[in-house]
Amino acid sequence: MRELHFDISEGDGPIYLRIAEGLRRAMEDQRLQPNDLLPSTRTLAHRFQVHRHTVMNALAELVAEGWLESEPGRGYRVVEGIPRYYGPSTDGVPPDAEPSSPPRFAFPSGQPDLRVFPMAEYSATLREVLRSTDPSRLLGYDNPAGAQELIGQLCSYLRRLRDVTSREIVVTHGSQEGIFLVAKHLLKPGQVVAVEARGYAPAWQALRLAGGTLRGLPVDGCGLVPSALEQLARKESVALLYVTPLHQYPTTVTMPVERRRELYDVAVRHGIPILEDDYDHEFHYRSRPLAPLKSRDPEQLVYYTSTFSKVVYPSARLGFVVLPEGQGAMLADLKRITTRQSNTLLQLTQARWMENGGFERHLRRMRRLYQGRLNTMVRVLTEQSLVHDVSLTFQAPDGGMSLWVDFGCDTSNLALAAEKVGVSIRSGSEYDLEGGTSTHLRLGFASSTNEEIEEGLALLLREARSL
Repeated sequence: MRELHFDISEGDGPIYLRIAEGLRRAMEDQRLQPNDLLPSTRTLAHRFQVHRHTVMNALAELVAEGWLESEPGRGYRVVEGIPRYYGPSTDGVPPDAEPSSPPRFAFPSGQPDLRVFPMAEYSATLREVLRSTDPSRLLGYDNPAGAQELIGQLCSYLRRLRDVTSREIVVTHGSQEGIFLVAKHLLKPGQVVAVEARGYAPAWQALRLAGGTLRGLPVDGCGLVPSALEQLARKESVALLYVTPLHQYPTTVTMPVERRRELYDVAVRHGIPILEDDYDHEFHYRSRPLAPLKSRDPEQLVYYTSTFSKVVYPSARLGFVVLPEGQGAMLADLKRITTRQSNTLLQLTQARWMENGGFERHLRRMRRLYQGRLNTMVRVLTEQSLVHDVSLTFQAPDGGMSLWVDFGCDTSNLALAAEKVGVSIRSGSEYDLEGGTSTHLRLGFASSTNEEIEEGLALLLREARSL
């Protein structure tokens, strides 16, 4: 173990979060390398003159985010695949590529356009909460399951718009924490977790950190293939299934009703809990989105997680888990041990914004805006592929914030070439559980204006022609 020096920022925030941020920076700038063992909690506590439990809370935060893993009897170690930052400036940068300047154009896969966020309205709601709420409530400890005001608004919202009626809800730091908590709640070390073979790498990291051994299942034009889950369950004991049925990540396809029934029936036959990740339910354009698996869950197998990161703003870190009957308290206890609770001020602000109708007004505006940008991206890809004589294959999705496009060439090479002309993209190989090459790109359209889509894709197609 190398000697480690890092500082924590001054400020009014909880010191455990500032310690976590200091460690996070040390990993980002590679002072801490993959597989490095951290100093002991006692050493860190002595270094910063805090209680050892404060340090343990900071480390638990980083475990939940996927930066660290705990090794019983040894301490905490930096994970082998350090997670990238998923914010607007780096989401889309290919691995091992460090651009010298910010890209002119970026097509991150799940980034909302923060330039059109109704900051004035949201700020007014936040100030209203500050004026009307007892400071001891805002600044003190609260229910680990979440503020009752927000849980009440969530119950109403989910019942009206997603046909989910359960009141067993735990508020989380985004869906990423929800995935980790559910996995930690359900898994024993080494147990098998079935996942989509093309899928969401941060979820895979969380599942592994919770002890899961991942098995990839094929995805076709209708989503995850239920017969593959049946075959796997006959060979091995499957402790959990993780799935994205509405807008499959990354291919964006929507699982039809009949396949959802088939998948649920397989899970029932083999007693497999389902972790359903519905990460961008609000952005569906052709019709009302299909109700989640959780809406028809007579066997109480489905753990349903979702997030406001794609709708409000990513740094709010507000998500939630809807659990089978009688399990909310157990997950809340686990959250209390790991991250204690979510930010009360932001929870109450979100609840008030929902109550006042501002949240759903914002959703309607964003849905119209993103649908227009989807149409623009489809048109530009079609036109520019003819101009540059590039053969593309893609299907316009029913919803979501991205397109899954087959360029017919190694998109890792395309990503490197595009970076040189100021276009930031992510190769489809980053979404493959087994790794290897990919001819696909996941192109996000939500955070780019129509003009940015036009200019950026013209540059991208020009580079694709030369490969």
